[in-house]
Amino acid sequence: MTDENQRTLEQVYRSAVSGLYARLRSNYDFLYRRFGKDGLKLIEEMSREYGMTVAKRAKTRLDKHDLASVSEYLLRVFDTVARGRDLITTTERDENRIVIKVNRCPLDFDNPEMCLAHTTMEKTLVEELNPSLTYRIGKSIPAGDSFCEHIIEIQEKACGNNKA
Repeated sequence: MTDENQRTLEQVYRSAVSGLYARLRSNYDFLYRRFGKDGLKLIEEMSREYGMTVAKRAKTRLDKHDLASVSEYLLRVFDTVARGRDLITTTERDENRIVIKVNRCPLDFDNPEMCLAHTTMEKTLVEELNPSLTYRIGKSIPAGDSFCEHIIEIQEKACGNNKA
């Protein structure tokens, strides 16, 4: 037990986050093995519900709900998970879009569909905070890319469709 007392708060935090993500991934894998595509729908539904909860809290904390403010909030969520793990590599910004590049999947997904079901939370959070914004995954490690892109952008109004 003395070794436990010698760990820094940062070490305890990293261990706890890693353990929680391992458990979450295990739960996702179980749902997918047991229910297949219906399991993915359950993961998506759980992620959407959680995203609504986070968005409700965020609405009271943010003064603005513009592209920059919503993206900064999402980055804060990512930073909470990524702290000390060097996950976020760069962020590209212009007036209509922000791209957050992540160099390692914290859940080590190898199934792009599971990644999309999981990131329904981020999509829900962004689009609940500002319905004129959209969230999508560009490049994806589970799809074979070397990094992931989390893209938040202003919806195109003229054509009524989003960039793909």
